Amino acid sequence: MSKINDLHPTFTRFAVEPYTPTIGAVIHDLDLRQPLDATTQAELRQALAVHEVLFFRDQHITPQQQVDFTRSFGNVAEVKAFFPRLENHPEIEIVESTAERPKASSNWHADITWREQPPLGTSLYAQVIPASGGDTLWASLTAAYASLSPAFQAYLETLTAVHTWEISGWTEYLLRKDASGDELKAARAKYPPVEHPVVRVHPVTGKKVLYVNSTFTSHIKGLSRVESDTLLTQLFALPQVPEFQARLRWAPGTLAVWDNRSTQHYAVGDFFPQHRKLHRITITE
Repeated sequence: MSKINDLHPTFTRFAVEPYTPTIGAVIHDLDLRQPLDATTQAELRQALAVHEVLFFRDQHITPQQQVDFTRSFGNVAEVKAFFPRLENHPEIEIVESTAERPKASSNWHADITWREQPPLGTSLYAQVIPASGGDTLWASLTAAYASLSPAFQAYLETLTAVHTWEISGWTEYLLRKDASGDELKAARAKYPPVEHPVVRVHPVTGKKVLYVNSTFTSHIKGLSRVESDTLLTQLFALPQVPEFQARLRWAPGTLAVWDNRSTQHYAVGDFFPQHRKLHRITITE
C-alpha cells in the first residue's frame, strides 16, 4: 500500500500508487466487474477526495458494470447536458470524436459549473482510443489555491463569480441545431446564469479550492469588466501550471474517475482524423 497523509485513513481494500506528487493515483487490486462492499466504496470515496483523480487500468467492463461501479461515489441519475446517450443506459453519455466530427474539449474546465449544484465528479471509460494522442489532463485547483499568497487568498475569498454555459460555445451549437432559436431560448430559460464563491471549501477534505474556470465563468460580481477580466485571466492561467497537473495516456480498458469539486480537465485534440470514443457518467451528490 502507498503511504498517504497521516490525516487520512490507510486504504485496506486496494493499493494506491500516486500518479504525481500533487494530483492523481492509480488504483490496483480491484476488479470493477465485481460488486464492492461498503468499506471498499468508502475507501474509494476517500481516495478520490485525497488524490482528486483516480485511474483504473485493464478493466474490461460492460456499460451496466460502469454504472454500478460509479454508484460507489454518488448518484448517477441522468444529468441533462448536451451529449448523446447510450441506448438503454440514459446515465451514460457518449463522448465521441471522428474525422467527420473532430470535436474535443480542448479547454480547461470543470463540468457543468453553470448549475446551482454542479456534479460531484465524473467517470470516463475508454471505448475507442487513438493509436497516439487524445490524452486528458487534470489540474488540482486545491494546489493552485494553496500556491497563492495569504493576502491574495483572503481577497479571493470575499468574491463571487457568475457561471453560464452561454460563453462555452453551446450557444452556437444550439443555433446550428435549431436556426429558429427556440432551443436556445428554452435552454436559457431552463439554465440561467448562477453564482458560486470564487473559493469553495471541499466537503470531505476541508481544503479550500479555487472555483473559476475559463469555459463557464463569465465575470466576478462587483468588479468592473476590466478588473474582472484582468483577475480572471490571472486565475485561468493557474491550471496550465505543469506542477498542478496529471496527464493520462488512455489505453483500452482504462477508466478515470475525477473529483469535479476540486479539479479542472482538458481533453487534448491532437488525434484527428483518428477515432476516439468514451463513455461518461456524471456523479451527483
